Amino acid sequence: MDIALMRTFRETARQLNMTRAADALGYAQSSVTAQIRKLEQEYGVPLFERDGRGIRLTAGGRQLLAYADRFLDLAEESKQAVSAETAGALAIGTTESMAAFYLPPYVRRMKLAFPQTELLLQTGNETEVLQGVKRGEYDVGVLLERKCPDPELVCVTLREEPLVLVARPDHPLAGAAEVVPGDFAVHAWVAPERSCAYRNALVGLLADCGVRPQLSCELGSVEAIKRCVLHGLGLSLLPAGAVEAELADGRLVPLPFSHPELRFFVQLVYPAGRWVSRTLTAFVDLLRDVSPPAASSAGPDSP
Repeated sequence: MDIALMRTFRETARQLNMTRAADALGYAQSSVTAQIRKLEQEYGVPLFERDGRGIRLTAGGRQLLAYADRFLDLAEESKQAVSAETAGALAIGTTESMAAFYLPPYVRRMKLAFPQTELLLQTGNETEVLQGVKRGEYDVGVLLERKCPDPELVCVTLREEPLVLVARPDHPLAGAAEVVPGDFAVHAWVAPERSCAYRNALVGLLADCGVRPQLSCELGSVEAIKRCVLHGLGLSLLPAGAVEAELADGRLVPLPFSHPELRFFVQLVYPAGRWVSRTLTAFVDLLRDVSPPAASSAGPDSP
């Protein structure tokens, strides 16, 4: 059943005048006439008949009008229901660190812009998030990773997120001109959990240099890592955004350490070839904004 034909029929039945119906629908009168004739051919009965003052519905037309009202109302109801389900809900998979220090201000802006939208933020390690996106468990994933070409995913690089080696201001390396991989064998390292991508990148770099790091402790929370560093338990490599406040007030200091293998990027991924909802489009546009929203006052709590 053609929705456009039903709309034309219902408007004509309401107006009982082809010209007024055409004006209301934005059609030429000939188009309205042709659509009514097509319906009459499909149903095999006349739907309108002329009287001395214009047109009126036939018995068949009156029956069809009742169905047309129900059909068009149901079509509109289904459109709203599907729109609410697909465009009004967004499942976001991300890592603990991104959920803690990067995403909160963006999620807040999304909620302000789309107050009826249900945003579900779920965390896992990088592999779990990528697999969840592929399986359809998440509409989108937000990760801190190296560039990861994957033919099954659309990958949008949002920005580079610097990694910063931090320590207390009184740490022995605080005044060093340069921190080299060998320093990790001498000075204690407060490490993120083993599933953390940037931890693994650092471990790989140190292994290539023949260095076995002196591990102080291994923690699953950025906040816990920072507190251990603040209490003098070692140094740690963390995303710059996660230690912004501590660097600004001097409780932690950056150490001069960098390497091309330690370049990481905030990336947004979603399945290639899958329909993209209006809400997801808005979320992608928001995260691609070159002027990110002000950071949340809440501190990060996971890596």
